[in-house]
Amino acid sequence: MANRRNENDIDGLPASQTATAYFSHGLPTPLTGATLTPLWSPLEAARSETTSNPASIKGKNKRTRSDTEKVDDEQAAAPKVIAGPQVIHRDHHRHPSPLWISTIPGLPDDPAPRTLGRPFNIFKAILRHPNLFFQFAMCLPPKAFMDLYAIDKEFHYRLNRYSVSIIHDYAQYHAPEAAHIFNWVFYHDLCISDPMLKPMDDRSHLARDIPSFRWVNMVLFRDEVVKEIVFRLALEGHRVPPGTNVTLMKFWLLMEQRYQMARQAFLRDRSVWTNGDIFRFHIFLIKLDMHFSCPVQGQGICALSHLLLTQKSLSRLRNLLVGEESMEYDDLEEMVIRTYLRSELDLEAHPGLNDEVENGIPEEEWGVLRREGWHWEGKPMRSAVDLVIFEGLRRQLHLERYLLDFVMCGFVYEDTGKNVPIPRKHFQDKGFFLPKEGRPQEEDIDMVTRKLDELCGMEK
Repeated sequence: MANRRNENDIDGLPASQTATAYFSHGLPTPLTGATLTPLWSPLEAARSETTSNPASIKGKNKRTRSDTEKVDDEQAAAPKVIAGPQVIHRDHHRHPSPLWISTIPGLPDDPAPRTLGRPFNIFKAILRHPNLFFQFAMCLPPKAFMDLYAIDKEFHYRLNRYSVSIIHDYAQYHAPEAAHIFNWVFYHDLCISDPMLKPMDDRSHLARDIPSFRWVNMVLFRDEVVKEIVFRLALEGHRVPPGTNVTLMKFWLLMEQRYQMARQAFLRDRSVWTNGDIFRFHIFLIKLDMHFSCPVQGQGICALSHLLLTQKSLSRLRNLLVGEESMEYDDLEEMVIRTYLRSELDLEAHPGLNDEVENGIPEEEWGVLRREGWHWEGKPMRSAVDLVIFEGLRRQLHLERYLLDFVMCGFVYEDTGKNVPIPRKHFQDKGFFLPKEGRPQEEDIDMVTRKLDELCGMEK
């Protein structure tokens, strides 16, 4: 029949007049490569317009029912067009083209363009600066230094990278004398392996040892203890010459030696223990005896100086001078038993020192500080105080000639002969102050007394 469409017809056109078809991608594709397009003529154009547009017969802007039905039929007969591939993921890590710049300039009417990147952080800027980072780390207090090392990743990494120089310079900055005397080489238990795993010498399989912050804390603590001892003595007028702090630090290092041969070798090194150190230590020893034997503010006898300077450290002496440690009999008895050998004690006058049940101290700990290795089976050795005194005798310094000068040191000005003022403490713990003048001399006191007697009519 004429109204029946051929299977090869597309959109109502016969296959003989159509040489294209719609494939799945929605684009017209030739069916045969030899089909040619017919030539165009005005007569054929008019006929096709009249035939294809029946609304022109009905009127302008009019359409018939068949037009609507035809559109529906065409929509139903049109092949389904499949959309192109959808982009699910796009790589954002692309290299920028050299033709483009990082910021796009704004138009004149637009507001100022926003700054790209993160806001400025002064802390991170200091850490990343090659010079300011080291100065910033040196000025930090010890607690803040450790807090930043624990919570900040970048500070932690940079400190590990330059650990030896930073930790050593930090100790030198806050306590230069103590860091030089208590060198980290002497304290292997306060060292750690290098976090950057730098080799030890030429052995690549071993990481070198570097100082840890525990060594820094030890240096700062000992420096503070020595300064506190000298300061407490100066509050009572027992001044010591400059450089006594360094001498006490050397003596602290001597106290830590567990064998007598090591102590003697350390003392006989004149580059370490100079004659001035021997003199200053004797002055300090006399001032400490004067403090304990003072009839007004004294806390005991001169033997306390020898007892406290025979311990393992100077912390006990500092605690006693500050008042943090008591001077009760039980505490001193325990200290005496552990410090001195039984042959050096008066056991007849104090039989409790030789009774383990009464004093409560095991017999293995009796006199352990006077034995080598601090062990009850070690050989007896001399105390550090005695070794310093014997070293002065061995060098023939004749210190006994200067005992009176040692007593007067720090009390009288050498050039004028006037008394040196003693520091005093404000009320309500407001600190200390130094008076402008010291105690008047006896001649001045007698003159003022005579004038007062004349004014009061009490002339003799």
